[in-house]
Amino acid sequence: MGLLLNVPGAQAAVSLSGTRLIFDGNFREVSIEVVNRSNHEVLLQAWLSDAEDIDADQSNDLPFAVTPHLSQLSANRKQALRLLYEGVGRPLQRESLLHLYVMEIPRRAAGENQLSIAIRQRINVFYRPPGLSGDPAQTAEALLWSVMRDEEGASFLRVSNPTAYHASLQHVQLDGANGKHLVSDYQLLPPGVTLSLPLGAVAPGNPGWHHLSFKALTDYGGPRYYSAEVEERLPFNARLRPTAAFIKDVQP
Repeated sequence: MGLLLNVPGAQAAVSLSGTRLIFDGNFREVSIEVVNRSNHEVLLQAWLSDAEDIDADQSNDLPFAVTPHLSQLSANRKQALRLLYEGVGRPLQRESLLHLYVMEIPRRAAGENQLSIAIRQRINVFYRPPGLSGDPAQTAEALLWSVMRDEEGASFLRVSNPTAYHASLQHVQLDGANGKHLVSDYQLLPPGVTLSLPLGAVAPGNPGWHHLSFKALTDYGGPRYYSAEVEERLPFNARLRPTAAFIKDVQP
């Protein structure tokens, strides 16, 4: 009898054509390609869920649909998954975040006590309604940063997103008198949200932060590099940096 498991670390036969998907609200649908790189047929199940749905179930009240929801993908073949929006139900003043799940279920192997592994992948889908102000490519430079200290003397890094777009941040780092400190490996900052990141064991005293650096993902999932000189207790913005200069700055 076969056993069906969901194993995050298992090797996937199916790959997606992107690590994220932008749903342009000027159109009623968007698509992403699914490729079966294996030599065997797989059964695919795809669904959307609200980003706040921790159970990863398909939300029945979402105004979105995925087609095909269930399909068979032959060996070494590809197909398109279409995401459709019914036109109402999402905020018009900011981006919305959804999760697209794609689960592959291989054919059950012949014989007893064979293990069949279902592998589930997830990517972010950003629904971007038409008419939003600003340029999403400039979101990272619009973020407002500050190094703050509470009444007990503990420090934290505060970042606010005044734009209508999500900011996907990687390798947020502060440099100062105590060396380099990785504040956060990854943060997804929604529109209009302010986030406070504790500075951990180096917080007490006066660390003398001098420099902030981080990466921000583009619509296509590639990194762009940003940095700024820190003015403690004063808000500041970061600026786009050349890749080579950024890598030199963040090296230990």
